[in-house]
This record gives sequence, C-alpha cells and structure tokens, in this order.
Amino acid sequence: MQLFMAAMWLQVMWLYALFLPAVSVTVDAGRKKGVDVNYVVEMVDKLKVFVQKQTRASKDYFDTEIQRLRGAVSTVAEGPDKKLLGDALKETEMERIEAEAASLEAMQYYHTVRAALGSQGGAPSCDFLTCGRHASCQVKDNGRAFCECAPCFKGDGFTCRPSACTANTLYTSQLISPDLPSSMKPEPLSVREINVAVLGQNRVAVVMRDGQQSNAGFLIVGDVRQKEIKWGDRQLFSGESKAFSPVIAGFSNGRLLISYRDADKHGVGYLISGQLDKTDPNGLSAALGVPHGFVKEQEQKTALVTLSTSRAICLYADHSRDEKDGTDRQSGGGAALVQVLADGMLSMLGKYHFAQGMPVQHIVATRLTESSFVVAFRGLPPNGADAGLMSKELSAVRMEVSKNNLLAIDPHELTLEDGRVDMLDRAVALVSNNLFSYAYYSRSEKETKMALIHYNPATRRMEQVGKPSTVSTGYNSFVNAISLPAGPNAPSTFTYVQPSGSHSLAQVCGVTTEGHLAGCKDVKWIEAELQSASAARLPDGRLLFAFVEKGGTPSTRFLSPEEASAQDISNTMV
Repeated sequence: MQLFMAAMWLQVMWLYALFLPAVSVTVDAGRKKGVDVNYVVEMVDKLKVFVQKQTRASKDYFDTEIQRLRGAVSTVAEGPDKKLLGDALKETEMERIEAEAASLEAMQYYHTVRAALGSQGGAPSCDFLTCGRHASCQVKDNGRAFCECAPCFKGDGFTCRPSACTANTLYTSQLISPDLPSSMKPEPLSVREINVAVLGQNRVAVVMRDGQQSNAGFLIVGDVRQKEIKWGDRQLFSGESKAFSPVIAGFSNGRLLISYRDADKHGVGYLISGQLDKTDPNGLSAALGVPHGFVKEQEQKTALVTLSTSRAICLYADHSRDEKDGTDRQSGGGAALVQVLADGMLSMLGKYHFAQGMPVQHIVATRLTESSFVVAFRGLPPNGADAGLMSKELSAVRMEVSKNNLLAIDPHELTLEDGRVDMLDRAVALVSNNLFSYAYYSRSEKETKMALIHYNPATRRMEQVGKPSTVSTGYNSFVNAISLPAGPNAPSTFTYVQPSGSHSLAQVCGVTTEGHLAGCKDVKWIEAELQSASAARLPDGRLLFAFVEKGGTPSTRFLSPEEASAQDISNTMV
C-alpha cells in the first residue's frame, strides 16, 4: 500500500512538473500577444480534480493505517515488536505530513495559475497563493485572498513594475483610530507622546499619553495590511495614574512590555507586561498584567531593548533624593532585566547599575545581537566636581546578558567629542554586525550629527569610524534612528529629526564594506512639524512611522523599502 501511495503522489507531482513550464510559457505569451489561454484553465481544472481525488484517497488510507498501527501498539507488550510498531507509526505519520504538503503545493499551484490568468474569485486563503516580487497576499472583506502590488508598483500581483510614487500611494497618513460606523465620530484626542513596536508578522502596537484624558496612557493594537492598518479599540494601561514618556517593546511571539512614569518630575517608574489576547477573534487587543513599580524619582524617558527568550532590558536614570534638602544621594544609570512569561506575566530577573556616580540623562539603546546591546547616554559631572573635568556627555557602553540571566557590563566606555558640552537628544541604531550609528544634537553648535561606531570583540572596545556627518543644522526637538540590519543588502543608516518651525527631516546614508560613511540623501516622508514620533521596521522591509502633529492627532505612515534604501547612493566618501 505504501508503494501505491508513493506512486500516486509521484503521479501528482509529475503532472505538476509537466504543467508548470507549459502554463508559464503560455501565460507569458498570452500576456504579450493576446493568445487564448482558456485551454490552460481547463488543464489546471483537471489537475485540481485529480489532486482532490487523490487527497481523499490518501486521507482515507492514512486514517485507516494510523488507526491500525495505534491499536497494534496499544496491545503489544514492551519489547522489540512494540518498538518496531512505534517506528512504523512515526514513519506513517511523517508520510501523511508529506502527502498533505504535496497536496497543498499542488493546490497552491492551481490557485496561483488561475489568479495569474485573471480569475477574479481569489483563493481560499493566502496559503494557496504565491505572489510575485514586490507584491503580497491580502485577504478581502469577503474572506478571499488576492495578490496585490506594493505601493509604488503596479501590476496584477504577479508581475509588478515600478510606478510613480505619489502622495496618495506613499505619503498618505492614517489616523490611529478604531473602525467606526459612518454615523459615529472618532473620540477627540490630544496626544502628547507616542511610541510604536512590532508584534510578530503583521501586528503592531502603539502606546500614547493623552493630554485630554488627564495624561493617561493608552495602548492600541493594529493589523498591518498592504496600504493601511486596521486598529483595535484603545486600552487604558495606566489605571488612574498618569503615563509620562510611555515606551513599548514587542516580541515576535506577540508578547509586549510597556514602561512609563506616573509624574513628569519625581515620578515612580512602572513596567507592564502582556500579550496579544488569544480570546479576541480579531487579534486586535492585548491581555495586560498589573503595573509593576520598580524605581522612584523618575523624570527621564526609559529605553527598552528586547532580547532572546522573551527577555528585555529596561534602562533608566537611577538616583535617590535626600528628603531633607532635596539633593541627589546617588546618581547613575540603572538596568532592570525582566522576562515576559508565556501567560504575559512579568518576571524580574535582576537590577544592575552603570555609569555610577554621575547624573545620567537622554538614555537610548539598540540591540546588537540576541543577547547584547549598546546603551548611549549623557553623563554629567557629579555635584562638586572640579572644573575642566572631561565631558562625558556623549557616552556609550556595551552590555550582554548570559544564558543564566546575568548582566555583564563592559568596562570600556566610549566617549565622543569629550571637549564639548550641551549634548542633548540622541539615538543609536544597528547598521551591521558590530557596527551601529550614534546620532546626537549639539545645542552649543546648533547642529545634529551622526557617527559610526565599531565594536571590536577581541579588545571589547568601541571606537568611532571616520568623521561624523551632519544631519541638520539649527535647533531640533528630537533625534531618532531606525535599525536597518544589512543582511544581504548594502548597510545603511536612517536618522530622522524635528527642526524647529519646519517639517520633520530624514536622512539615509550608505555605508561602505569597510564600515565608513558614504554618500547621504534626504528622504521626504512628511510635510508637517511634529511634537512626537517613533518608527519601526516591519518584517516585509517597510518602515512604519507613528507620529503626533502639533494639534495632538496621532497618525501612522508607511515608507517603502525602496524609499528608505541607500542602494542609489554613490560610494564616494563624504
């Protein structure tokens, strides 16, 4: 019987291989010359009938055979015979999986060819379609799946050619608001701060502080589609307290971590963990735990970095205050290592200190590997320090978490431009292996710069590569960057800032194979002045920006991989 089943599926795959080149050539010829391809439809329809017939026969055979083997295993005593029967059962189950995979592949071929030939019926799901380059599968309201070209490309979803990127295809923003009936108006918002994170393949989450709701913190989960995001309802995560500087980090398994403080000055820092709500059929809500207060006297924004096995690090300014005279008793940076468990609950694994003895501000961080990351911060002279002390306002330190959940802090800190002061907002982002960008705003020079930093694993030291480039001149209210791990593509950096009285600017720079900055170009992504913005790279390569304009309305906007790419930048050194 096994030989019969193998021959049956060999016959299916033989027909599949026979049809593939003929159909491909015919489809291509039909598109180019208008050839009648109806007979191809008849061919694949016959293939579908044959596959369905063989699938039913295969299912009946494997159901019967597996039931027979399970019955035999249960009645035989422990020994060689039982082991042989158990091995036969496992082998049969593997054969069933292979048969089901062959059936699925054949049906995928059927639906893909039908769609490529112009069928308007769609496929039962995206599992049955193989879309072309620069295209993706989208499920319509009727539940059927179709291939659609990405923004800035046109075609039928199987052949997509570049087209003009207009404001309607690329730069159109979308309000962050749940779908409402046409008779209902969205609830008015006055958002002051916003932050975005990616949760798996097609889910994102945004946290925001709403000034109109007593500075409360809200979470919104979104379903990412080709040209839009379907948003769920707003979820209050801060309870009756305020939520200043909310930050969110997401894991690929749908778990999440939120940090915030309950007052602008002298606040308590909180962490909340959670996960996508499995009971929500739309997957547009999260099951959240209770806020966990972990540090006092907070007035700086924290930084969250996700690591492997649903672990994360929360970096914050750590200091206590003398109750009598209000002065700092201890200053430095703090690092809380936590883990978000399978049920969305939070486990505190340990708390550590860095840059001890000096006030720390403007903490940012980026992941380097699954267990290591770099922290950049502004280190100020301790109270009563001698004049002329070397400035550490542009500092960075690398840290790594071991398998037994211990945090190791490298002893060699990096300091840039140690002769300057008034270094304020900053951002770090991964560029390629052991290479990251460090962007910063120099208030004394009224200039925003960006430098490349290389980490040497042999010496465990970081060093600047070449000279920094100028991102913008004039006052900037924020400096942000997006990690764009190079992979097979040429390495690049992406930095965006908010100049005073102007629209937000973005700059993409190419990086040579030696790790030096090559040419840079400006990227037009929005024509508005923003008060808060955050961005993340989606799994498909697009960039997603969540931002708040001066009026307090939260919105999102996509940027295509082509627009954010440095491929067209020359290799001429800056």
